[in-house]
Amino acid sequence: MTITKKERRIAIGIGIAIGVAFSSMLVRYAFQFKESKMQARPGNYDSLVTAFDGSAFEPLPEKIRMVLPHGLVVHYEANRPILSQTKRVTSKSWVIETSGSFRSERLFVLAEENFEGNVSKIDFYRASELYLKFHHPTDVDSFKLKIDSERFRIIGKNSSSGEWILQIKRFSPSDIVKTINELKREFPELSTIRPVLWVPSR
Repeated sequence: MTITKKERRIAIGIGIAIGVAFSSMLVRYAFQFKESKMQARPGNYDSLVTAFDGSAFEPLPEKIRMVLPHGLVVHYEANRPILSQTKRVTSKSWVIETSGSFRSERLFVLAEENFEGNVSKIDFYRASELYLKFHHPTDVDSFKLKIDSERFRIIGKNSSSGEWILQIKRFSPSDIVKTINELKREFPELSTIRPVLWVPSR
């Protein structure tokens, strides 16, 4: 039995429609599978476990999610203020890995939520950098020779404030505090050491 041209066109059209529908279904399934896998990945905001050691972290406040919508939680610590200058009752700190202006640039941002009573305040810092200032400008050269190059590196200078930028290798919230105290103790030539505030780009 032969089929007419019209019947052949209809059969081909049905075949194409079935193929397109099946292909779309496979693509949707692949995206859903990828999404569920990403959500379970350590460090993902919905996984609630850190990428560094798999320890649990509390859900991020909405403000942090809005400022850093795509990131991985590397470290989390709670119940004590980390970098705030005033005493607070409680605090929570997340170190989040995110991307910078260029796709190859990785940023580590410390998001710190502090509470004064029921009022929440959130500050952002560059987790892997500190600002340094010396009593004498020439001290920076001897400082570079004395620091552990495995842990520290001078990467530049802030032209407006005159402070040097020190990159640090260990930057969990408690490591940042320990590093600041260590540098103050071991290097009297430093006049100031402070965390670097991070301002989200608009």
